[in-house]
Amino acid sequence: MADNSAMSAGAGRPPRAGRAHAARLVRGALTALGCILLAMLAINGWVVGATRDRLIDDIDRLAAHDVGVVLGTSPYTRSGNRNLLFRHRMLAAAELYATGRVRHLLVSGANPDRTYNEPRKMYQALRRLGVPDAAITLDFAGFRTLDSMLRANRIFGLERFVVISQRFHAYRALFIARHQGLDAVAYIRSEEDRRQPLRTEAREYLARVKAVADLFVLFTRPRFYGVPRPIHLDRLEQAPAKPWLPPWLAAQQRPVVRVPLRATAADAYE
Repeated sequence: MADNSAMSAGAGRPPRAGRAHAARLVRGALTALGCILLAMLAINGWVVGATRDRLIDDIDRLAAHDVGVVLGTSPYTRSGNRNLLFRHRMLAAAELYATGRVRHLLVSGANPDRTYNEPRKMYQALRRLGVPDAAITLDFAGFRTLDSMLRANRIFGLERFVVISQRFHAYRALFIARHQGLDAVAYIRSEEDRRQPLRTEAREYLARVKAVADLFVLFTRPRFYGVPRPIHLDRLEQAPAKPWLPPWLAAQQRPVVRVPLRATAADAYE
């Protein structure tokens, strides 16, 4: 009876070999997770370290460029609040134009349907901030940062330009531009807060890893290229610029609302 009781007491416990195997699996999983996190840290360090010296937050130190590329974002957050990233980005672009640091602005953003149109919103904000129509070209196919950077070169013929965005985002944009052999720097407004919400920082942390994979592993191309439309400044400065968009979007577009030009503007929002 004693032997039977001992066997019954031990029946519910896994054998020692099974517990050892489970422990090895857990250690292996933790090791793999640690390796992945270290790889992500290394990739982020690479992206930031390779481009840090190309970020400029003092407008007096920025050399004159023909074109500034304004990367797209929405004027409002998902919760409906005003997006400070949009405001600082538009103010930075207007400052560069007003001070003569750039002669023209390529506004590149997403326009997947009629309800969401980043380039149009940015165009309207820039017009209110004093940038003339002839100094703005719209790219409606900048669905991702990679698309905007590659299209700036392949579609609009740019090889040297200023990226206009936030510090945390500019690292990735410049890394992509550098990989393409482009001579790009980024202008960051000194007034903007370097710290972003945790969700924004985490998303960008992962986006840098994705960018490296796109460039070196997946060889990702922009969603849409189309016919080259080089920016010829002399011609554009003599006549209003005509926004370009892919044929599959052309039929869906409504006319851009021309906002009256004001020499100064207190805000970048509507």
